[in-house]
Amino acid sequence: MAKQSPKDIAAFPELFEGMEQFVEEQAVWLRRTLLAALALAAGMAAYPLLQRLF
Repeated sequence: MAKQSPKDIAAFPELFEGMEQFVEEQAVWLRRTLLAALALAAGMAAYPLLQRLF
């Protein structure tokens, strides 16, 4: 069995209490940003087509 060191996360659990919520919030923000960028790119690609049709 490996010897524990003070650098282990388990040695300082109070430092990582809100980490899961932080990571989840960042993932939600990243997904929204990517969806917005995709919607913008799709709109820019569709604009010339719609301009020709109408």
